[in-house]
Amino acid sequence: MNKWVKIFCGLVLGVLLSAALVVAVVLRSLTPAPGDWTHTVQLGPWSREISVPAALQIASHPITLRLLEGRSFNTPYGAVQWQAVNAPNTWRAVCAPCTLRLGELGHEPIRLSRIEVTVVPDMAMKLQGTFALGDAPQALQGRWASRIERQQLVLSFSVVDEPVQRAFALFRDDLPELERSRIEGRLNLKAQWRLPSHEFTIKPRLDGLFVSGLGTEALLHAQPACGEAGDFGSWLPRAVIAAEDQRFHEHAGFDLAEIMSAWSSNQRLGDALHGASTLSQQLAKLLYTGDNRSHARKLRELLYAVELDRTLGKARVLNLYLAMAPWGDGRCGAHAAARHYLNKPVSELSPMEAVWLATLLHNPDRELAQLARDGQVNVERVAWVADQLRPVARRERDALVRAAARWSPPRQALNAAMGVAASQAAAGR
Repeated sequence: MNKWVKIFCGLVLGVLLSAALVVAVVLRSLTPAPGDWTHTVQLGPWSREISVPAALQIASHPITLRLLEGRSFNTPYGAVQWQAVNAPNTWRAVCAPCTLRLGELGHEPIRLSRIEVTVVPDMAMKLQGTFALGDAPQALQGRWASRIERQQLVLSFSVVDEPVQRAFALFRDDLPELERSRIEGRLNLKAQWRLPSHEFTIKPRLDGLFVSGLGTEALLHAQPACGEAGDFGSWLPRAVIAAEDQRFHEHAGFDLAEIMSAWSSNQRLGDALHGASTLSQQLAKLLYTGDNRSHARKLRELLYAVELDRTLGKARVLNLYLAMAPWGDGRCGAHAAARHYLNKPVSELSPMEAVWLATLLHNPDRELAQLARDGQVNVERVAWVADQLRPVARRERDALVRAAARWSPPRQALNAAMGVAASQAAAGR
């Protein structure tokens, strides 16, 4: 009996020593080197600073991946199941449903029915694989790869020549228009996500985006409720394009370069403050989608804008926008704005008057309240819009820029601005 007790105790001691050795080796490997990306692990009273790159190397080792097989993990995105795949050294992570929160796209979370990722470690302990967003067989598919550096983890993603309709289908529950529309085009995309900075960069390309079935052709001969969609003179249309959509005559309803610039700004600010809406998108917002701040509204707005640009043409889109745009102090459309602030028909506006009216559009009541407080126009904004006027000779634009600091709207406009400021003060804004 004593012999068996000794053998048992020896085995237990051997296991404990082996475990202690493994722990010691792991802890040593997790010790950060100077300049490493680190994280403090807290277990009760015990805490230790570890090297995150080293921890990622251990976590991505084939032995670790095998030990995790069949397990499910609760994450901030949803429950993730870790599964083996019938392929050499390959695993799969499935999150269904999955919730993502990106402040730069709005305050509402993005809910996807399914995210599936395959994981294949290589000899250098780097991970790569494929991903599929949404439900088969219409899932949006791509590839991903990771690179572990001393100070960061870099995740790269790519989508190559996928039908763009699959990207919109990811948000089917929020886009009722998908039931009646036809969407064509191809999507190519490259993106990177860097941790721990959470910097996310994305470079999409949309080829041949075409939308039909939304019924926007009905607006060809419709009469806007705010007034006539025409006779705006020559200066205000140019000033509005300069202020709101400099590439209006070049894009097909959306400006991808401006959208990505707004994405970068919103990411830095952590909020969806910049929308990068073209005039076609703004018209879609006025007529169809409303102005709530969400990713679903922006996607709906994009679909309508692409069809509006095709069915109506640039001239009709611009005229409808000018006829319906909110211009502050309860005024709708350019005709009402010109009479209310400048006491003249919109067709008789001077270049400076047209520029000033155009500067109000991005936030009319705020600009008017600022005019009431400062006693002068937003000189920087007026000068910038004047400098963007096209087609206008450089000499004439320079003269308008110089005149911006001296120009003041008539008393009628100042009185309206003071009324707006008083209303905002009474409302506590």
